[in-house]
Amino acid sequence: MTELTRLGVQDALWLEMDRPNNLMVVDSVVWTAEPLDFDKVRAVVTERLIERYPVFRSRAVKDDDGAWCWEPFADFDFDDHVRIVNLKKPSDPRSLQAVVAAHRTEMLDRNLPLWQAIWIRRYRKGSAMILRTHHAIADGMRMVQLAMSLFDASPQGGPILGPGVTQHAAQPHAPGQPLARRVRAGAAEVADTARAAVAGVPRMLQRAGEIGQLALRNPVGAGHTVIAGAWATGADVAASLRGALPGGGALVDVFSAAPGDVDTVRKLLLGTRNDATIWTGTAGDTKGVAWSEPVSLGKVKAVAKANGCTVNDVLVASVAGALHDYLTVHEARCASVTFMVPVNLKPLDLTLPETLGNEFALVQLELPTDEPDARRVLAAAKRRMNRIKQGHEAAVAFTLQGAIAGLSRGLYEASVDLFTNRTLGTLTNVPGPPIPVYLAGSRVEGIVGWAPVSGDQPMSFTISSYNGTVIVGIACDTTLVPDHESIVDGFAGAFERLVDATPDLPG
Repeated sequence: MTELTRLGVQDALWLEMDRPNNLMVVDSVVWTAEPLDFDKVRAVVTERLIERYPVFRSRAVKDDDGAWCWEPFADFDFDDHVRIVNLKKPSDPRSLQAVVAAHRTEMLDRNLPLWQAIWIRRYRKGSAMILRTHHAIADGMRMVQLAMSLFDASPQGGPILGPGVTQHAAQPHAPGQPLARRVRAGAAEVADTARAAVAGVPRMLQRAGEIGQLALRNPVGAGHTVIAGAWATGADVAASLRGALPGGGALVDVFSAAPGDVDTVRKLLLGTRNDATIWTGTAGDTKGVAWSEPVSLGKVKAVAKANGCTVNDVLVASVAGALHDYLTVHEARCASVTFMVPVNLKPLDLTLPETLGNEFALVQLELPTDEPDARRVLAAAKRRMNRIKQGHEAAVAFTLQGAIAGLSRGLYEASVDLFTNRTLGTLTNVPGPPIPVYLAGSRVEGIVGWAPVSGDQPMSFTISSYNGTVIVGIACDTTLVPDHESIVDGFAGAFERLVDATPDLPG
């Protein structure tokens, strides 16, 4: 009898969240300076992913209890997962972007292991590879580590030394980190029913106080779309929370020494709703992707240092500036937008478990979009990111996510719709190798990826760094976001306004 391995509740949730117009698939693209030898690529992927991690050769099935499990697939064939494509215009990035976008609505075959590779024979002077992986397999940070394991430090091979990520970090180990066990234990306590979720809030907050700072070492890590929020229990939860807050009750007592953490609970449970915008509506089945021209990471660091903030503050402020410009061109106004930001809950240099899986939280970040002054936008981004770092939102959110993932299907579907539609999408910052790397002997020129979007969210952004440069990628619903390319085209302009507004920059 074939041995089945049950998915964690959050991993299983990603499978249930697939919708024809919004699939829970993480897409990434790598392009190279020289043509790829796809026989060599196949050997690399086989050795470092397929043979190393059983989930890449396992199907998702349900057991007799209706729980999602990984089942080893006896008929696994690498060729079932690969397509080779010729671009109509190999020199035009839009031609490659169109291929990626077309697959954003193509569901992975549930009768096969949940991944796919699309090999582009010719892109510019080299080649490209699109890797599609279902979010049930791993979270964003683990996917970054998986990607790093495919690269070499030289054409001849050798481990890369990225920002806390090495090729050796992709070696499997026994699953289960102490932090994860503690957080999941807290979730299990409140996961049985919606009523239990409410009753367990004080315990969640107490546990969050213990692990919050550890969880926020990497406040903007890789990761991806929104999974759930505490609106899962509907009006009863909201009423219960409102009854608990006045008068310095248990919720207040737990966070008495942590400024703003009571508001964290309010924000997670009751939500932060965007005003209606030109992007508000029902998502369709036509998707678009695009990425910007590279920006100097050294220049970004200089701006950050001069303004007493982080690189991430500068980058998210530049995204806000690009959205402001888009609204201005379209003669629309929106005071602010709220994004979901993935927070990694584990150190980057941990070896990966064979089962991979998801261990991240999602927090809410509000950015101004009606402020033309670049430094004021930066100050707002810095202030709001600092509030997230100094609070426990990530730890609380993770526990809530686990609780909601264990609810009935109807309840968590309602939760996803209510919670995700309160945000514009996902905004994530993915640190890549700081040095040139090689894929199957060919030098990598660029790396970009996109998280899924949920519900009727119109867009997601991924900021990627590689070899001293930064690019921003957008994935969107083209019904809600027409001429989306102009947003990423405006990223560099928004950043340059920050450069111009920053005094005493070197050079």
